[in-house]
Amino acid sequence: MKNKQFSVTGKLEIFDMYAPWTYMRILPRDVPNVMTGGWGSIPVEVTIGKTTWKTSMFPLPKQEAYFIPVKKQVLKKENLKAGVKATVKYKVA
Repeated sequence: MKNKQFSVTGKLEIFDMYAPWTYMRILPRDVPNVMTGGWGSIPVEVTIGKTTWKTSMFPLPKQEAYFIPVKKQVLKKENLKAGVKATVKYKVA
């Protein structure tokens, strides 16, 4: 499972908090079946466009989904913002 590549295309969303940040929602069918870490997290290596970074995907318990946070630097470099469609490729890190 560690080398399996996943790819999801969807709308980038925003958590509206004190310091809002952007994320991609991952449906259960696209969540790797692996042992999770703290808070149910799964370490992943993520690519959007030509930008790759390491992060973790986290559960959205009330929505039966996970999310991958997208850094501001990635949004800027790939000319993206919340509300637009993007393709996120990821694998377990």
